[in-house]
Amino acid sequence: MGHYPKQRGVALVMTLLILLVLTLLASSNLDRVTMQELMVNAQREGDVSLELTEEVIREAERRIDDGLVVLSDFDTNGPLYEPGAAPDFDDPDAWGENNSFAATATYNAWLESFEGRSMPVPRYFIELVGDVAGVSQVTDVVMAGRQDMVTGAARPLGFRIVAMSRGFSGNARRIVEVYYAGEL
Repeated sequence: MGHYPKQRGVALVMTLLILLVLTLLASSNLDRVTMQELMVNAQREGDVSLELTEEVIREAERRIDDGLVVLSDFDTNGPLYEPGAAPDFDDPDAWGENNSFAATATYNAWLESFEGRSMPVPRYFIELVGDVAGVSQVTDVVMAGRQDMVTGAARPLGFRIVAMSRGFSGNARRIVEVYYAGEL
């Protein structure tokens, strides 16, 4: 039999220390990857919510353009508000059934692209701003039709449209406010 020197276990201890360091690095990296995945999902949810909100604005504009709204419909109760009567869009009651329209047409059109996922139906309300005196008041929107009896110039009505949608989880919320010139 050969003579073997007495082993002290230094190699085992060093191997265990290296494995411990590698395990700590891997778990730290896993936490970072998980956080990045959460951030990417939140960004995607916010982007989808913003795109949906912008399409809801188009639905509200179509409501005005297609003659589904008449001047006598605007009051203090909503969802069509007279000038200065619209609620604060940060107030949760502003988005209730009686205070805002459900944008079901837009929502139903988007459902197909959600691949079975659902989200709360987006909502919007419209506030009458009043006559638009000059083109620059509504970011250079040119309208024809309604005429000023004194000058004969076209006088469209101005509207403030506020739309809100939520993301898939309900955590992301986007509110978009636009001013729109149209005729009733």
